[in-house]
Amino acid sequence: MNKRPNVLWIMSDQHNPNCTGYEGNPDVKTPNLDKIAARGVNFTNGFANNPICSPSRICFMTGQYMHTNQMFGNNHAEYPNANPETMSSVFQRNGYQTGLFGKSHMIRRWDYEGFEQVRYTDLCDADRNNPFSTHYFKYLYDKGLADSYEEGSTRPGQKFMDDGSGPSRLDYEDSIEHFTGEETLKFLKEQDEDRPFFIHMSFQRPHAPIAPTKEYFEMYDPDKITLPESKVDWFENKFSGKPECIRKKLENGCEYPLATDEKRLRRCIASYYGLITAIDWEIGRVLKYLEETGELENTIIFYTADHGDFAGEHGLFHKNLGLYESIQRIPYLLSWPGGPQGKVCEKLVESVDLYPTLCNLCKIPVPQGRDGADVVGIYQGNESKDAVYCEWQNFDEKPIKISSVRTEQYRLVFYAGVNEGELYDREKDPGELNNLWNDPAYMQIRFELFQKLMSFTLNYKTETDVNSDRYLDAVTRNSPSQLLHKNGVYWSDLEKVYYSQPEWRG
Repeated sequence: MNKRPNVLWIMSDQHNPNCTGYEGNPDVKTPNLDKIAARGVNFTNGFANNPICSPSRICFMTGQYMHTNQMFGNNHAEYPNANPETMSSVFQRNGYQTGLFGKSHMIRRWDYEGFEQVRYTDLCDADRNNPFSTHYFKYLYDKGLADSYEEGSTRPGQKFMDDGSGPSRLDYEDSIEHFTGEETLKFLKEQDEDRPFFIHMSFQRPHAPIAPTKEYFEMYDPDKITLPESKVDWFENKFSGKPECIRKKLENGCEYPLATDEKRLRRCIASYYGLITAIDWEIGRVLKYLEETGELENTIIFYTADHGDFAGEHGLFHKNLGLYESIQRIPYLLSWPGGPQGKVCEKLVESVDLYPTLCNLCKIPVPQGRDGADVVGIYQGNESKDAVYCEWQNFDEKPIKISSVRTEQYRLVFYAGVNEGELYDREKDPGELNNLWNDPAYMQIRFELFQKLMSFTLNYKTETDVNSDRYLDAVTRNSPSQLLHKNGVYWSDLEKVYYSQPEWRG
């Protein structure tokens, strides 16, 4: 009888797929991602169903669009409801040994229901009253390094982490990348050999803070970075022709996304590349171990990101602005035992497709209610999509719903509430510089795409959203984990007030 395949689902946070060696970037070094691409299929038109962390990750884990799972918020750790049909729970019930290592940013209850071992790195996953429930923070605390925890909002003296202008204060052995790699390897070395594994290895960066350790900070020369041609959108055009709500945000002075000058942008990208290469190194350590133990050939490997980053495209950095290709397109690498090697597939695929794909490859029945399609079938020509979708409720002062439809040729984005939009002919304008929303020659195309988008999104409702996020933030704003994660407080200051009780130290 054939041994069932293992699953290694690797995710990074905010990785623009153009920032990889296998996609032809002339500067960044990603030798291990390049190996995964050479072992399988690079789906060059892979897209996220949401442009921010938590709702995007939930789309992957549930195989459902947001208007199905209704989880539009970004603060989900404390969400109380169970879900026995997350991908991890389904694999666990079907005999897989499951482990989550790194950033989840989903729902803590779901994590502990579906994963036998969990090792968190981000305080967004912590119990609001106990930052030590984030395992990496506890690791730093035990080494006397709690004030050097970098994730979350910047603290006084840490402004360099927003624009990559300075290195981390940590040594590489204490970095979040190395911790994620180490915990994954520990699980593999201690695994139950009678069961296949299902691992979610989830790197917290290259999402901000853009602070690689010293050796990776110095790896790339900012003056030698190749900037995308679309940089003119901000540097020269000042987003001319874009919706007013977009232009106002940039013109009012914007740090997230980072609208800046070329010198500052180059430094930011150089640090971003450093983080990507550090992540690639840790992936390589895991691949090497699997090869040495004879498990690599029997392991399905999927690499992706929860969403993209401008990474210099449009002259910007970071995210949280519109639904451009830079933000919605994600790395989408898949290799499987006996599958094709070194292939490129340009067909449309999206986040929700991972769930049924992995189930089918592992001969696990796909639960009802999934929205995705099997990308192996799409690669083989047995299935196809004429469009992929992205849904978002933005987090500005006046929340508005933003949705997009992306076909092979066009991208249409609609800003509900302000009744503005964008339309791009990507065959003629791959940089998405020329907004055709009000062009009379494209009115019929606009109508057809808008009708398709409305048919997709019109009936959705929300279980969580911006308002529920703000309520949770308000009622827990003085909780220890929230003060550390989002309110710019150092551990040493918090400890004086909150932590006289030894039981919190674990």
